[in-house]
Amino acid sequence: MELITALAYASVLAALLAVSGGLAYAYNRLRREHQRDSIEHAALLEVLEGSNDALFVLNFVNGRIYRANRQACELLGYSLEELLKRTVFDLHPQELLQLSATRMADAWEQNGLIFSDIPMRRADGTVVPVECSTKVTSYQGHPAIILFARDITERLALEQRLADQNAVVKRQNEDLISSIRYAQRIQRAVLPEPARLEELFPQSFVMHRPRDIVSGDMAWFGERNGLVWVIAADCTGHGVPGALLTLIGASIFQEQVHERQVATPGELLDGARQTMADMLLGDDEEERALDGMNAAVLCFDRDRNTLLYAGAFGPLYLLRDGIVHEFKGDRMPVGHMDQGVRPFTTERIELKTGDRAFIFSDGLADQFGGPAGKRLKSAGFKQWLCASAHLSMEEQGQYLSDHFRLWKGTEAQIDDVLVIGVEIDQRA
Repeated sequence: MELITALAYASVLAALLAVSGGLAYAYNRLRREHQRDSIEHAALLEVLEGSNDALFVLNFVNGRIYRANRQACELLGYSLEELLKRTVFDLHPQELLQLSATRMADAWEQNGLIFSDIPMRRADGTVVPVECSTKVTSYQGHPAIILFARDITERLALEQRLADQNAVVKRQNEDLISSIRYAQRIQRAVLPEPARLEELFPQSFVMHRPRDIVSGDMAWFGERNGLVWVIAADCTGHGVPGALLTLIGASIFQEQVHERQVATPGELLDGARQTMADMLLGDDEEERALDGMNAAVLCFDRDRNTLLYAGAFGPLYLLRDGIVHEFKGDRMPVGHMDQGVRPFTTERIELKTGDRAFIFSDGLADQFGGPAGKRLKSAGFKQWLCASAHLSMEEQGQYLSDHFRLWKGTEAQIDDVLVIGVEIDQRA
């Protein structure tokens, strides 16, 4: 009997201990949750007071405003007591309530969201644009969302002013481009077309790559009294200033060949230099010295099968039997000269069928590119000419164009590029 009583007592004691342990575990869990809630609540209050933006703590289910900071009251013109009687939906225009509910749901699903397409309505009925960011949390055991709101009125005004300024700049750029394209049409109308050179020399090409829409490089061709003139000129500058000088240069070459009927390239350059200096005469000595052009002038005498050449910083490459022969010309420009003026030198070259003459501006040799990003230089240009000597003139022109594009790669084009190639046929 005593044994049974002892066993019963032990069972009851074990049950009491089990219950006591469960209660202790439950108590400790509740205490931890309370401590965690207290910590989160304290952290939330710290965020509320420390934020420079308007801040709201919202019930996720019904949008009720649990808490708000001083900046929120100042932004919307409510007292704190008034705000705490409202929901977040009371702070938005009526037509955006559905969008507001959608943003709250998206914020909860994505654990946070940034949006600026829902303005807030002040106590006086005016609307203020805001940028909102959200964070998912809990408040007093309820699912909650912290909403940060920043007044972006000034930012939107700045963005609008910037957009207006960009629109003005865009319109000005469009007007400028339109004017430059019109200048391009004028330049093309004044300068001879490359097809004219093909009429004079069927085996020929003109490679012209302006850096901008219009170019300071120019090709000029003409025929008078059995002499065929081919000129490559590089005017000071590029773009519109250079293009204006090409129009002056074209009129000068026209005058020298067809009106003055000069007989040698040296005479042509002498006359062009004097005319250029007279036309660009000004009070500023330094600016006057900068205006002018470099040029290479070829004069083919078909009857004598000879080539006359003169250069003003404009060389001639003669490709014969796969070898490039260079003629450097004179190292003085077509334009104003401060020191003594001396005549340009004319060189006479006996031609052979199959000879190829190349005159050009310095834009191709000066271009940066290749694997090391260095200038091509004249040596690289000569290598290209020798490597393509077996091709027809049309193919050689395409070869130079393709290799220039590959050489330049992603590098910016630094200058206008002009190359004129002529092959001597049996008529020359």
